[in-house]
Amino acid sequence: MASFTGKNVVVTGAGSGIGLAITLTLAERGASVWTIDLSANPPDELKSWIDAGKVHFEGGIDVADREVCRRYMEKVAAAAERLDGLVNNAGIGLYEGPIASDEAYDRMISVNIGGVWNYGTAALRAMEKQEPQGPFGSRGSIVNIASGAGLRGVSGLAVYCATKHAVIGLSRAWQEDFGKFGIRTNSVAPGATATAAFVKRAEEEEGFLDTLPSNPLGRVAKPSEIASAVAFLLSDEASYVAGEVLSVTGGHT
Repeated sequence: MASFTGKNVVVTGAGSGIGLAITLTLAERGASVWTIDLSANPPDELKSWIDAGKVHFEGGIDVADREVCRRYMEKVAAAAERLDGLVNNAGIGLYEGPIASDEAYDRMISVNIGGVWNYGTAALRAMEKQEPQGPFGSRGSIVNIASGAGLRGVSGLAVYCATKHAVIGLSRAWQEDFGKFGIRTNSVAPGATATAAFVKRAEEEEGFLDTLPSNPLGRVAKPSEIASAVAFLLSDEASYVAGEVLSVTGGHT
């Protein structure tokens, strides 16, 4: 298990679900985690880590706002000596049906692609100026959270699929352009994951679970399982993994 002691990592969308699990995993492994979320207040699970100074939470941040992104990343740079990692986790999936509304289209594009673009480009600019560290000359690592829907088409989710395909495309292109600086950029493509929102929907919507694609493991993922995959890609244990998509879908193809 890789240690993140002394490392500074930014995680977007850290207030719940997969982002919360990623934050907890990194904090437990010693990282200082700089987190943002659209929700104004941190979840209870983070409060002890915030009190200990290991997690820094800022709420009310919309990742689609580029100027807010600039100010936040400048704040992190002023407080932390170095940016070792970024996890672009914030994302949304709105009801679509056969053709999404223009409002749903615009919002998913601005968050799912725009958010990754805003924080990813800010991190890349910061990382390329840093001194290389460690035996592999790393200047930093970025993990973008895509989706199994970024690897295939899904009925009724055309826009969501398009945004997650775009996340993978950005990751691969950034690796081509910034790998020479010792920066690794990868994607994680989760399948169905038992976040609090997922569990609530499964309890309230009869037949919801029957609509999910099957996989050889015969279950959905725990958020901690996605977080472990992200931590691996951020760490030096994945020092030669670059521009890849790690599918965490229980074997669904």
